[in-house]
Amino acid sequence: MKGLISRTNPLLVALLALGLFACVGGTVKQITQEGWWADRGPVVPHETFPTSCDLCHTGNDWHTLREDFVYDHQVETGVDLEGAHAAAECLRCHNDRGPVADFAARGCAGCHEDVHEGMQGQGCDTCHDQQSWTVVEAIASHARTRFPLVGAHAATSCRRCHEGIEAGVLQPLDVECISCHRADLARATDPNHASNGWVMDCARCHIATAWSGAAFNHATFPLTGAHASTDCSECHMGGVFSGTPRDCAACHLADYQGATDPNHITAGFPLDCAACHSTSSWFGATFNHRFQIVGGDHGGMDCIDCHTMPNNFLMASCTHCHEHRQSESDDQHSDVSGYVWNSMNCIQCHPDGRD
Repeated sequence: MKGLISRTNPLLVALLALGLFACVGGTVKQITQEGWWADRGPVVPHETFPTSCDLCHTGNDWHTLREDFVYDHQVETGVDLEGAHAAAECLRCHNDRGPVADFAARGCAGCHEDVHEGMQGQGCDTCHDQQSWTVVEAIASHARTRFPLVGAHAATSCRRCHEGIEAGVLQPLDVECISCHRADLARATDPNHASNGWVMDCARCHIATAWSGAAFNHATFPLTGAHASTDCSECHMGGVFSGTPRDCAACHLADYQGATDPNHITAGFPLDCAACHSTSSWFGATFNHRFQIVGGDHGGMDCIDCHTMPNNFLMASCTHCHEHRQSESDDQHSDVSGYVWNSMNCIQCHPDGRD
């Protein structure tokens, strides 16, 4: 059987051996690799074959080859048949439709119909290998497109986006989220995305892993402490997100008005809650007490020991508790360099109440 196949490009001839019905037509029929099927048409001419027919044939008919028939395609032709091509029926390529070299010159399209209609280029091996038509390394291949597949997209069936892929249709798609997720947008009511104008650029809040667990860069009002775990609707009431005030009293006025130990209203405390409170909790408030109350006679004293009236929290006079007339104070400080009587600023020299 030497001379049956012309020596040519190994890859092209190997691709030809699998041969879809773009060239031969007809209905798929299971036959042995070297078997005969009349629908394939006559075999190629045997002019260059050895003269002894029984080298291949049994003698009973021309359709049955000897059981011990062996043909080493690599040795006899120099072309190694790889993958599925190695098991392909000989007549897929070697028939009376013309020299195999003519079909090999066309590349993959010599035997395999381009179901993609030229939209994916001429090289089938860009996506396929010789084992099967299943696309290999689809994720890596998709990374070279405008839309790399990450997260849930990598596990999604191709047909979910490429609806005509079973028929080989791979038209370019819009890569905007809304092109595939319009129904998800319509279902998003907590909060309502459409009424808030959140209809584009889903990636601002969502990641490709899942729709749930969306996160938003709350840069205009950083969410720290208890604010980070608070439901959006507690501040953005009624599903209204734009124009939400950022001052503490806008959300915490009731907390301010209900504070009685000490009473914030009668004490005249400002509405700037952050002066004493942190975002972690309302309890355990701290105040920058410019008069140090540690050590000396003041250490361990309770607030009401000095702030005896509900409205005297903002006073800053030592003489409120310690009566000193100016004349007495002058006598006591006669040896103090730079001393100037000021009943309000004793703490400049006595920061913790000590002598």
